[in-house]
Amino acid sequence: MKPKRILTLALLSGLITTGVFYLFMNQASSSSVEKEAAKIEIVVAGEDIEKNQTITEELLTTRELEESEVHPEAIKDTAEITGKLATTGIKAGEPLMKHRVQSGEDEDEVIARKVTEGNRGFSIEVDYVKSVSNMIEPEDYVDIVVSIGKEEATTSELIQEKVRVLAVGKRMVEKKPDAPDEEYHAVTLELNQEDTVKVINASERGRLHLALHSKVTGQEKETAEEKEQKETAAELDPLPSRSVIRSGPGLDQGVITVVDQGTVLRDLEKEATDEDGRIWLNVETPDQQEGWISSRIIKYKDE
Repeated sequence: MKPKRILTLALLSGLITTGVFYLFMNQASSSSVEKEAAKIEIVVAGEDIEKNQTITEELLTTRELEESEVHPEAIKDTAEITGKLATTGIKAGEPLMKHRVQSGEDEDEVIARKVTEGNRGFSIEVDYVKSVSNMIEPEDYVDIVVSIGKEEATTSELIQEKVRVLAVGKRMVEKKPDAPDEEYHAVTLELNQEDTVKVINASERGRLHLALHSKVTGQEKETAEEKEQKETAAELDPLPSRSVIRSGPGLDQGVITVVDQGTVLRDLEKEATDEDGRIWLNVETPDQQEGWISSRIIKYKDE
């Protein structure tokens, strides 16, 4: 009986060992599957990215990492980073981190980045009046005037013209329309080194005032003049020395006919002014077609 009992125990022990081993392998296999499934795709540099370079989709690629290996600051979507600026150099294959990029708006908030090469940024103290009622904004242009003396003995001198404004107070971007009004007491300007010294010296001798430049530039004025020229040219046929006769007094009226320069027209002694202030004359052509022509492109026989 003893050998049989030993054999039975041996069989039971074998079965238990096999069962435990099976359960262990099954659990290990399940854990492996779970581990393999827990991977996250992150954004990495497809090629070297330089400091201050704008990041485009062409510079990026993706890579899968196990969840435990992914840094909390890692970027997982290219849309989060496209169009932003690299604050440091990033080597090809390196993961992109949130703290290593910044938006264009953030760029505007770094004063040193706004100062153009070779120039200096410096601040002058202003009050409500000297700052044109706090209406000067970043990217405006101002003249700097110094006043020396008191009352009748005061002399004023223009010391700088058309100086770029970098910031008002601590704000370096233009105030949004819906933002509340704010009072500031300093304006940061941009000048070259020599002119910066002149302005600082002037501030020690007297009181500085700012005069705001118009934002209507010469180019915008020229555009308005070009528009007027185009409107006048629209009265003429594309061919030089030909003029258009219209069905009514206006550039939006239909064309009846086109006459050559020097054609004698009969004046029907009627005038009309369009909404743009143009004067139109009612005339008849040699072939007895009646219409309207701009007074700007005709002259009378005795002129």
